[in-house]
Amino acid sequence: MRKAPLFAATGLLLASSLALAQTPYTEDSTYRGLGGKEGIRKITDTFLELVLADPRIKDNFADFDIPQINQRLQEQFCEYAGGPCKYSGKYRDKTMDGTGTVRDMKSVHIDLKITDAMFNALAEDLQLAMERHGVSTYVSNKLVAKLAPMHRDIVTASAPPAPARPDRGRFLATGGVSTVEGAGGGGITPWALITGYGTRDSWGGNVHYTRVQTQDYSLGTYGVAVGVADRLELSVARQDFQGDLAPLNLLRIKQDILGLKVKLAGDAVYDQDRPMPQVALGIMYKKNKGIGGLGALGVTNVKQLGAKDDRGYDYYLSATKVCLEHSLLVNGTLRATKANQMGILGFGGDKGDHVKLQPEVSVAWLAHRTLAIGAEYRRKPHNLGVDPEKAYYDVFAAWFPTKNVSVTAAYANLGTITIFNPKTQKGWYLSLQAGI
Repeated sequence: MRKAPLFAATGLLLASSLALAQTPYTEDSTYRGLGGKEGIRKITDTFLELVLADPRIKDNFADFDIPQINQRLQEQFCEYAGGPCKYSGKYRDKTMDGTGTVRDMKSVHIDLKITDAMFNALAEDLQLAMERHGVSTYVSNKLVAKLAPMHRDIVTASAPPAPARPDRGRFLATGGVSTVEGAGGGGITPWALITGYGTRDSWGGNVHYTRVQTQDYSLGTYGVAVGVADRLELSVARQDFQGDLAPLNLLRIKQDILGLKVKLAGDAVYDQDRPMPQVALGIMYKKNKGIGGLGALGVTNVKQLGAKDDRGYDYYLSATKVCLEHSLLVNGTLRATKANQMGILGFGGDKGDHVKLQPEVSVAWLAHRTLAIGAEYRRKPHNLGVDPEKAYYDVFAAWFPTKNVSVTAAYANLGTITIFNPKTQKGWYLSLQAGI
């Protein structure tokens, strides 16, 4: 018998049981949402079938007493949901038969080499099992919210050795999407989440293309971003801004953006039992490539519109919290900037050339494991007399069919762009992201 895999498997499965035991939940609605005793039995059966077929973790369950762990999980899920059940087992060293030394969660797992990817695979299989039996996302998220904090005691080691390819071990949608400036986050504001699905033992990356179309203008953004060890994010993006209607129908402005983001503290997903959000610090270097299409007017550079510079830096601090108990994601970002229209019209101007702190907010409802619906707001400085810019905001839906592809659609309001077309610019936003 292979005791190390067996022991690891025991720890993984009973982690969910102990998480539930430590925080009893008594709402009968959750018990009903799981389908009562019969529903819990079906969910647990499906859950274990998925685990035993999952190539990410199935090897940990060789020679394991599946019927016994099945029974324990049914009891525990039922008790957690407020049902008429009592968990009859205790976690004991190396056994499930009621003998052996009782140990705390951390000491049990200290030498088991359980990784982020293994922990998340188990939670994902549980989500899929509940989904297959018609459990609502609201109820499913409550269960996962109780499991997530056990990560601190269960995940005790890095993957040996570090994988050459991305492990895609993080939860679906936790890499966010790509902003119009290339950073990971929402559509118009960065989040503290690191792009991609690589865990702390690995890395992940993506390419993206985004298009925003209003009455008079269009903005296309494309780029690549890489997240390393769920700690560091690097991004490169090109923005292409064009006028579509006279008198600016020939207008074209390009801008390059280099981004760096570092996770400082907290974890947006695992810290479900703590108020602390995930916090990240970011910087963007932006270089405007000049103005095309207005040569007949003698305008070829943003400085000729009143901007003080054609390049500059944005600095931002983001805090993101995923509240699974309420199926919500909340993000707040504070940006230090003097960029006009994200830098497309340069930096600073005749009305101001000082860095200003601008707030940005995102709220998303996690409607399904693969779908987030939300809204964003981004305030901007007003530095140019020819650019009476106002805040951006949007409402969006982001769909994550797999960890390789995501699609975001939104309705965006970009405010007034220039005095030459003095109307509020509104229109659609569509972004496609493909990753590894």
